[in-house]
Amino acid sequence: MMIKKIFFGLFLMVSNASFSQEKPFSTISFDKVVLYDFSGGKGEGIISIIDNKGNLAKTVKKKILLDQETVKVLNKKLESRESYGSATASCFDPHLGIVYYFKNKPIAHLSICMDCNRLRSSRNIPAQNQGKTGKGEDAYYLLDGMSKPFRRYINELLKKYNFSHQIKK
Repeated sequence: MMIKKIFFGLFLMVSNASFSQEKPFSTISFDKVVLYDFSGGKGEGIISIIDNKGNLAKTVKKKILLDQETVKVLNKKLESRESYGSATASCFDPHLGIVYYFKNKPIAHLSICMDCNRLRSSRNIPAQNQGKTGKGEDAYYLLDGMSKPFRRYINELLKKYNFSHQIKK
């Protein structure tokens, strides 16, 4: 009986770890999510809303605290395969940062460049890994850019909060 309990416990741990890997944002504990309009620092070496030391970029122009419903929709879109699969360009000069906080400490963050259609996250997003090419250490994902519907959703957030770098027709 004890062995069955141990195996069941191990099964639950592996299942939960697998689920949390598939759902990297809805499974973390956070108490607020903030959108940041910032300068990615083209030519300055800064390409993330949060630096390697866990500090917020000094180039923040504006910030918006997201409501629970918006966070719920955002998480669902971030974790969906339908949100990715498009090509990217190579500029990566992000101007939109999304930071998940717990007790005022950043626990996850994303930096987004609408110009090149690239999203970089501090957490692995399995749904983003599409179009794998190559093998071993030479493997990479060719089509990890945001899909048109996801890009439209992000752009609507930029418009709603009057952020810079909106996509205009």
